[in-house]
Amino acid sequence: MKRRIRILLTCIIGLSLTGCGKKETKVPVTEGKAEVMSEELSDIAYPEKAVNFIIPYAAGGGTDSLMRLLTASMETELGQPLVIANKAGGLGQVGLTELAAAKPDGYTIGALSNLDHILVLLTSENVSYDYDSFSYIGAINTTVNVLMANQASGFGTLKELVEFAKENPGKITVAVSGKTHIAELAMFEQAAGIKVTSVMQESGGDSLNAVLGGHVDCAVLDKKFVSQVEGQGVIPLASFGGERIASIEDLPTMKELGYNVATETYRVVTAPKGTPQEVLDKLEAAIKKATDNEKFQQTMTDMSEIYRFLGQKEVKERLDHDYKAMTEMLEQKPDIFQ
Repeated sequence: MKRRIRILLTCIIGLSLTGCGKKETKVPVTEGKAEVMSEELSDIAYPEKAVNFIIPYAAGGGTDSLMRLLTASMETELGQPLVIANKAGGLGQVGLTELAAAKPDGYTIGALSNLDHILVLLTSENVSYDYDSFSYIGAINTTVNVLMANQASGFGTLKELVEFAKENPGKITVAVSGKTHIAELAMFEQAAGIKVTSVMQESGGDSLNAVLGGHVDCAVLDKKFVSQVEGQGVIPLASFGGERIASIEDLPTMKELGYNVATETYRVVTAPKGTPQEVLDKLEAAIKKATDNEKFQQTMTDMSEIYRFLGQKEVKERLDHDYKAMTEMLEQKPDIFQ
């Protein structure tokens, strides 16, 4: 009888130590920090179905074209389709409102354009999300805008423009299209100590026609237009970028010329805040693998895009920098959008 009792007690103790027969979860400690290594997390089976991808701009634009190229390549890496939905309006606000409210499970992600996103947050009313409503996963491109002058204006260099503007405040007219161009022009005005008059256009194409036709003295245009104005009486004066880029490497930056302006435009793949880190890591890896090859990057070049990969850490640092720069500019010029 005593032998049976000992056997029974041994079985009860054994079951309690092993969780009634379930597999034990190991919790190793690394540098004083507990790290749960469950099978569910280590063997994440994402994605198991199609992923919705919100583009907060109209079909056919620069963001739409680049993101369609990217998502087509990501599908190969993820093994599931990425279903694009264009939700245009309000410099991205319409689409990002929907993205911010989506379930943070990795099955609704999207894209944004850095300066549009930041300027909406800083200047628009009735925005239901904030800067921390998203997890920023990665970016694959960079581009810059350029200040160009009609030759008839008499400005062959940025120095000549600044000297004239100081003596004639507000007389120089500059075509712009969108808040980003207005903000960049304001940063240049502030850095140079001048005042110009911005003339709003519906699109970059309209700004190009305005400066080509001599309806304005200057225009802020994407760097892709530099080749289009060659030989047509329009002179690129300087780029707004922090450093020279390959496609216009002969054009100096405003920063090189002594004006503390450094902006760029890039698109960021984004998810709602609260999306599991394992999902974000898998998406970042898929973006990197899908784009880190000569064929993809050549296609970007053919689209007048410049490849530059930023992962989660790098893209957040860059966005933080842009947010700070735009905030400081608006503190100095709070009425530029009025």
